[in-house]
Amino acid sequence: MESVSLSQLDGSKYFTSGMPDVEIAGTDGTSQLVTITCDGQQLLQETLWPVDSKITLSELGQLLEPYARKQLVSTVTISAGSDSSTCTVLYSICDVGIDAEDFYTDYFLSILMGTKVTASGRRELLWYYGSDEASVVAEYSDGTTATFTPTAVGGSSTYTCIDVSPDNFTAQNKTLVAYTASAGNRAQRFEMDFAEPDCAPILEFYNSFGVWEYIYCTGTHRVSPDYKRSAARIGGMLRNYRIEETRTFKADTGILNTPMAGWADDLFRSDEVYVVNVISGQVVSRDGGKQVVITDSKSELTNDDDHLPRFTFSYQYAQRIHNVLQMNRVGRIFDNTFDHTFN
Repeated sequence: MESVSLSQLDGSKYFTSGMPDVEIAGTDGTSQLVTITCDGQQLLQETLWPVDSKITLSELGQLLEPYARKQLVSTVTISAGSDSSTCTVLYSICDVGIDAEDFYTDYFLSILMGTKVTASGRRELLWYYGSDEASVVAEYSDGTTATFTPTAVGGSSTYTCIDVSPDNFTAQNKTLVAYTASAGNRAQRFEMDFAEPDCAPILEFYNSFGVWEYIYCTGTHRVSPDYKRSAARIGGMLRNYRIEETRTFKADTGILNTPMAGWADDLFRSDEVYVVNVISGQVVSRDGGKQVVITDSKSELTNDDDHLPRFTFSYQYAQRIHNVLQMNRVGRIFDNTFDHTFN
């Protein structure tokens, strides 16, 4: 792990995943009162003793990660005696590979590094650090283009979320084929899938930078209920006195392009996932607030020329009771993202 002196820390930007060890100069036998605060909240205050004339603060990323996730961009101050330094810490659980300063200004908050395929009716969001003005250039089948200003739908003083759902960029008597969203030096291209396949499930998940993304699965969707029965003779009659139900949903992403195949793995490493229902580009519910847990996944990739990446995975409701009614989707046998098959 990289090491920096306390003074070098001042004014810098770091990801939690790349937070360096901090070395504090000292003299053998002389202790230092070390204090660490994040966004004004004290996380640590300890009297530490130097070893080989220095005090080393290691694994700071793990200490800061849960606090930085709340704000995405946090101010961290480390004090030792009369010396103090303040830096900016950005939440991330991936090895970004470039300086946090460069990522801050040049990339959206996603590991997707390439074109994303979308379709009419879907909701798409982009998040980025700062408040740069955003724009979208839409491309139509007749070769014309149009420029739009996407709506900011979330964020804070330190980051911005814009709505880049494809239905926002349609034009009368024209067919939208692609569009590119830009904000400062950042750019993300989307291409339209004219087949508009049914999507089940639609999952909303926290990505590696702590913001929401959506994945639309277009492959086969199955549900496999399992019942564990505990039986005994009660009053001379055999009875099931406990029945535990586990509904396991099996999903298939459908065929993905190469950039999206690498991006889809972020779903499988996410620790917070919800089933959602999207109608006309708007999330109308999280399936009644139903959080799910990915229980198994297969995301194998090869470099074969004829390889078409598609991933399969299983998920279950996080809650104990799996006997879930879909009152706004009467007649559905799957969750309420299964929109079109049973009309």
